[in-house]
Amino acid sequence: MSSSKTYFAAQQWARERLADGEVDPQAPQFLLKERHGWDDTHLLLHNRELMPAAEWQWFQKAINRLQNSEPAQYIVGSAPFYGRHFMVNQDVLIPESETTELVDWVLNTMPTDSLKVLDLGAGSGVIGITLALERPEWDVTLSDISAAALKVAQKNVQHFGLDLKLVKSDLFANLADEKYDLIVTNPPYIAPNATDVMDRAVIKFEPDLALFADENGLGFYHRLFKTIADHLRAQGQLFGETGFDQEESIQELLHRVDSGAQIEPRHDIAGKMRMIHAWDFSNAGGK
Repeated sequence: MSSSKTYFAAQQWARERLADGEVDPQAPQFLLKERHGWDDTHLLLHNRELMPAAEWQWFQKAINRLQNSEPAQYIVGSAPFYGRHFMVNQDVLIPESETTELVDWVLNTMPTDSLKVLDLGAGSGVIGITLALERPEWDVTLSDISAAALKVAQKNVQHFGLDLKLVKSDLFANLADEKYDLIVTNPPYIAPNATDVMDRAVIKFEPDLALFADENGLGFYHRLFKTIADHLRAQGQLFGETGFDQEESIQELLHRVDSGAQIEPRHDIAGKMRMIHAWDFSNAGGK
């Protein structure tokens, strides 16, 4: 049974409903494209078709959820990343553009030959899975402190037909004897008192465990810098996302913890500090 609304009319209705709010005006189109696996062209091709009645009911409820600040990715249950589509829910962060830039930096820096890799704090697994798909020679492990997040990662691993190791671990607690050539992380790095500058949808719906860290947002990195040398092979490398206001503080922290380590910060395409590359940790590769 079809509704009386075409896909085009449904989008017009949604635009009117969302006109006075803060919702991304492209969100209704995103919902439809993700639901059907359409690109912009295919959405246009279906514009004059009548939307099935059940889908019109779903679409109206989805627009109401958007009005309640819920991210479109959680509503539809998926998000694009690096040209692929990953399952997401409120147990994991929604992948952002700076994470794409982090993956690019890793792929353009590290050798293509066989490496042992850890996606630390993997969440939905977008980083580790993308690295495994782009570099099939790499041996990638996904770890996270959250069992719920690892369930999402496992579904994404299965969706892409991969056989990756998943470990529930707070930092290296359950990876005690492992050493890696490469560790990549998108950890919690937001100060708990920084909510006034955050998007309301992020605060309301994304998991606090993956967002906030003590020590003004650097608590996770402090613990990581103190222990990472024991878990890197000789010439081992770290890449990670950071907060836009941590360029100086994270370098100072690393050199306070490990005076010989090297660190390179990098800004994202918008010119904001968002990433680090660190190496030469004391005793990395040692016994």
